[in-house]
Amino acid sequence: MRENPHLTLVLGGARSGKSAYAESLVIARPGPWTYIATAEILDEEMRARVDAHRLRRGENWRTVEAAQALVEAIAGAPADRPLLIDCLTLWLSNRLLGGADLSLDRAALVHALASRSAPTVAVSSEV
Repeated sequence: MRENPHLTLVLGGARSGKSAYAESLVIARPGPWTYIATAEILDEEMRARVDAHRLRRGENWRTVEAAQALVEAIAGAPADRPLLIDCLTLWLSNRLLGGADLSLDRAALVHALASRSAPTVAVSSEV
């Protein structure tokens, strides 16, 4: 597996602007851009947040919903185009609640990210 010098992790508190900052990093590169969304919309508050994110990004983004299948979504994204993953914390929560084997998930995620040749920005909450 090769090292990927184009991987950036953006950390921050809830509603701290980390998603907007991550988007600015991605759009600094030529598009088209892919946005992998890991949130599950379970209530109206989350729907409003997702709608606000979509409105801010505009129509130049390809959005992929991947509440569980993040690795598959990364593999399906163009490896030579910028990618934004928002957010790893939600994906991990979804996987834990689904009873997934996180050791397998970790290995598959590392492999998928290392296989990319274009800039990849991942968002996660502070721990």
